[in-house]
Amino acid sequence: MRSIYLFLFLFLCSACSDFDNKEVLDRELSDVSILSVSFDSLLSEVRKMPSRDRVACIINVSRRNEKEIDGVKKQERLLMEILPISYGKKRKEVLLHLVTICSNLDRFGIPCAELRGLKWIELLEKNHSLSQEEEWQVSEIKALLLNRSGNQDEFLPIWYKLLKQYREADRPEDVGKCLLTIANHFVMLEDYDNALPLYEEAYQLAVEYEFVDLQKSSGIMLIKHLCGAGYYSRSLEYYNKTNQEITFNPAMQNEVVKSYMELNKPDSARIYLAKRLLLEGGNKIALNCMMAETYIHEGQEDSAFVFLDRAMKSYKEKAKNYQRKDREAILPNCFLSPCYLFADLLWKKGKIQQASLYYTIVEPLMKEIVKTPVRMELQMKALTNFSSFCRETKQYEKALDLLARRDSVLQTYLEFKAKNDKKNYAERLKIQELKHELNESEDVNRINTHVAAICIFLLVISVAATFKSISMYRKLKKQGAVNYRLQGMIKKCDEGDTSESHSASMDQYELLFWQALHKVRDEQYFLKSDLTIETLADVLNTNRSYLSVSINRFCAKGFSVWLNNFRIQHAEQLMRENPSIALKDLPEQCGYATTGTFVRNFKRCHNMSPSEFMNKLLIEQTLPKVEKTFQ
Repeated sequence: MRSIYLFLFLFLCSACSDFDNKEVLDRELSDVSILSVSFDSLLSEVRKMPSRDRVACIINVSRRNEKEIDGVKKQERLLMEILPISYGKKRKEVLLHLVTICSNLDRFGIPCAELRGLKWIELLEKNHSLSQEEEWQVSEIKALLLNRSGNQDEFLPIWYKLLKQYREADRPEDVGKCLLTIANHFVMLEDYDNALPLYEEAYQLAVEYEFVDLQKSSGIMLIKHLCGAGYYSRSLEYYNKTNQEITFNPAMQNEVVKSYMELNKPDSARIYLAKRLLLEGGNKIALNCMMAETYIHEGQEDSAFVFLDRAMKSYKEKAKNYQRKDREAILPNCFLSPCYLFADLLWKKGKIQQASLYYTIVEPLMKEIVKTPVRMELQMKALTNFSSFCRETKQYEKALDLLARRDSVLQTYLEFKAKNDKKNYAERLKIQELKHELNESEDVNRINTHVAAICIFLLVISVAATFKSISMYRKLKKQGAVNYRLQGMIKKCDEGDTSESHSASMDQYELLFWQALHKVRDEQYFLKSDLTIETLADVLNTNRSYLSVSINRFCAKGFSVWLNNFRIQHAEQLMRENPSIALKDLPEQCGYATTGTFVRNFKRCHNMSPSEFMNKLLIEQTLPKVEKTFQ
């Protein structure tokens, strides 16, 4: 009824050409669903308005936050209608709305939406001056659309530029959003060394400014990927100090249990799982499976059976509910690991029939087509063990079938890993163009012979080795230039010149790295056995995260490796200057608290123990003298 009144009102206004009440009309239009039939009628009348009023009304319509894809498409079509008749600020506003709408359509998965969005962004940047807020908005959307369209070379530079601008503008929430976006991209490339410091910085920022959403998202990602990278203690440390909302997040349970088990703390894992089982609405099937697995690792058959049986009963109840609704219940993947491990345990104890039952229960999960490496690895382990069981029980045909399936999964797994094994995103950006050229060359010249395949392989190896050499040369050349600037800066400081003009060309990370280098190397802070990244950060009036990022960026290694290299170089110098020095005194003189740590790091650098290195030096210094005597 309301739509009819609106239609009559609009018709009268159009007939009289009286649009003094356009603001009222705009407000009414913005309240009506864009998907309704009556609204389509209203829009047909709006198109009879003068151009200026029509542009204003449709821009107002485009501001609606449409939830349905058809509504968003209709908004785009309306804006395209008024684009040719809009000018100046109105045209810029139309283009801004089109960019936002194309971004929404891209999230809906509409083909070519990202290309249309990039086209509107190009028009905006070329023909219109944007405010700082508009520039940030457009840059964020542009980065997301570029990432969607596969232009990785331009994706990260835009986010790093935004990060710098948000820092300068003191916008901590936007800084946190940038840090999360960049870190997520590094994780996609399996580059945890670059991702984890960014997650830590975002989390600390969220805690400092009490950004609840940012704290939750960064905390979850930090705990998850610390565990994924093998830092189990740090993962649990963050988990134990996070708020309750993160603590009981379902996505955390696998990481927490895995961390406890990897640290050989099954009791702690069971306490955590018991608390989760007491919560209402928890996934009882998955939790019981994980609880059973903690007992399986300790060989406790009875306890493992109790929880595995509970999980199976919960699944059967769920299956009955599905049957009542004429839906098929599928065995959850969480059964695969505990069932095949429990079957292994029963097999070892000679309970063949029971073991066969549990293997058979999860056989469909072993043969299911999966796409994630973790599930592929689990399938391969289960298929291998089940095949061995079948061979022992003389089920040879089934054993061969299981091995064939395992080999198929292995091939898929290796192909997947080969495509995604890129640890350093910076190197990936540098070799992307070369890789593209090589792929084009292979497509043109590929032949189906063994000799041709070997030739192509050797070509790839040769080009990669050459590129690596060039990359290392450029890196060393750049480091030399920056080091020269640092020496000049240190000299000016020593001469009493407090001007800061010499550091203006360095960004904050580069300047912080060379300040740290000056303290550690030139002032010999590395000789302090209690030196940590936290204490060095305090000396430099910064925080641990910024310092860690700076060191990782400019020397491609972590703080501990960086510090130990200075100490080992100093030890080598002492041994060369005094070959008769007592080895027991070396660790203390080089900044090590224990001899074992010194020996371990020395072996890492020289592939030999300090005593072997000392013997080598003695031989090198004695041999010329002996040769001279016999001459």
